[in-house]
Amino acid sequence: MGIFELMEKHGHEEVLFCYNKPTQLKAIIAIHNSTLGNAVGGCRLWRYESEEEALVDALTLSRIMTYQSAVADSDTGGGKAVLCKDLEGDTDEAYFRALGRFVEGLKGRFITYPDLGTDTQDMKYIKRETSYVLPYESPTGIKAESADLTAHGVYWGMKACVKEIYGISSLDGLTIAIQGVGSVGKRLVDCLKNEKVKLLVTDLNYDSIKDVQDKYPDTQVLRPDEILSSECDILSPCALGPVITQKNISQLKCKIIAGAAYDIVEDVKLCNQLFEMGILYAPDFVINAGELFLTEDALKVLSKQEALDSVKKIYNIMAKVIAISKKDNISPYEAACKMAEERIKRVGAVKSILTHSYFWGRRKP
Repeated sequence: MGIFELMEKHGHEEVLFCYNKPTQLKAIIAIHNSTLGNAVGGCRLWRYESEEEALVDALTLSRIMTYQSAVADSDTGGGKAVLCKDLEGDTDEAYFRALGRFVEGLKGRFITYPDLGTDTQDMKYIKRETSYVLPYESPTGIKAESADLTAHGVYWGMKACVKEIYGISSLDGLTIAIQGVGSVGKRLVDCLKNEKVKLLVTDLNYDSIKDVQDKYPDTQVLRPDEILSSECDILSPCALGPVITQKNISQLKCKIIAGAAYDIVEDVKLCNQLFEMGILYAPDFVINAGELFLTEDALKVLSKQEALDSVKKIYNIMAKVIAISKKDNISPYEAACKMAEERIKRVGAVKSILTHSYFWGRRKP
């Protein structure tokens, strides 16, 4: 499929291919939809098998960001920066400053922040060339970590799902299986351990598992191939997607799927299958929207506590998604997409109103 065909399929406005020979920067910046505001999206650094795989990732993730922003009542559009890392060579200051030059060239149409493979230091390098980088410190210097907010968002989304399935918001007594205890997963563990839950965890990184077990000795560790078929109330994918595929969907023994991963399901058609199986799937772009609450009007930085308090809104958003799903007898994924598309359509309709003034005086001869 050609580039324009892919853009049409996903509904994109703009795709920028960036290359800088001295630094070997190879990047794709995808802007999906800017109806609600300037596109905001993470900067992902990954070793892709092909340029096509990188492009599809950029298109898919930027579209998710549009929907995430729409359901979260945020005034931002959806975008994504994907950096294609070569097998040889390390990234450095010049590499990220080169990306910053390209971001600056978009003049605010795209604003970025750390994602998989990048960190705050990388953003500091980018910021030396452009102001269109999401800041991570409040004026008081109190740092608000994206992983903290994402984990808290997943936690509150879980509680909304539990309210629907079990009739109570408390997680006490539930068994929760977490796939991936990296930066977000381990913070989710901290949130969950505020309640009396039984935790099952797995990760490909032994040190990550050890950190969790050292802190919470009663945590049960499973092999990666055991987690999906484990007996649990909530399955929480917090690693790289896709997780649920046509091959493994029949192995699921959970009542709820709610995690921080993007692209949890291999194909959106599986969302309907989960719905028919009686498994409540919390759409990824709804439940992992915590990082959007780092900011409010015009990307004004919030303090850490203000951001954490704002993330509680995900409980109400998820509850609304569930209500639409029940009312229309559609999957929660379809309900969330419906919410997003209706908001974009309604806001888009007012964009035709001109906001500049005209001089109605007499015309000069």
